[in-house]
Amino acid sequence: RGTAYHRVMECLDYRRTENQDMIREQLKEWFDLKKMEEKEAESVRIRDIWHFLETDLGQRTKAAALNRLLFREQPFVISRSAAEIDEAWDPKERVLVQGIIDAYFLEGDEIVLVDYKTDRVRRGEEQKLVDLYHTQLEDYAQALHRMTGRRVKEKYIYSFTLKKEILLG
Repeated sequence: RGTAYHRVMECLDYRRTENQDMIREQLKEWFDLKKMEEKEAESVRIRDIWHFLETDLGQRTKAAALNRLLFREQPFVISRSAAEIDEAWDPKERVLVQGIIDAYFLEGDEIVLVDYKTDRVRRGEEQKLVDLYHTQLEDYAQALHRMTGRRVKEKYIYSFTLKKEILLG
């Protein structure tokens, strides 16, 4: 399910998101073009994508996309002290951390970072997501700053389960 939702957010044409039927059409096109397996397409709830689009973060993301200021699935590699990953490791040793940033967009000269999550959590358990993923988003922010020279002004987790954006401090 997580892979399917990430694929939708990677491929979503924000110019065609005026209603849920337009999103459904895109999903069908991706399946027809073999960009998505049938099982993946069936696991996506169109209303979940719609709920994202209705949030303030979704509206800002859409505006950025329409202005070609949205960047998706950005690979990165950064070097970190081994002790930052595990306190038992030698702090003089360096470790390469690599990953893929789900999305970020520019607002003015600054960056807004977005990480999509499909973890099963209940209302009121937002802190679980923050605890699990804050280090990951810090790595993403550091990598973006190094790659672009721009400041990351906001870091968000968007939970499809909770239908909610979570701003990390």
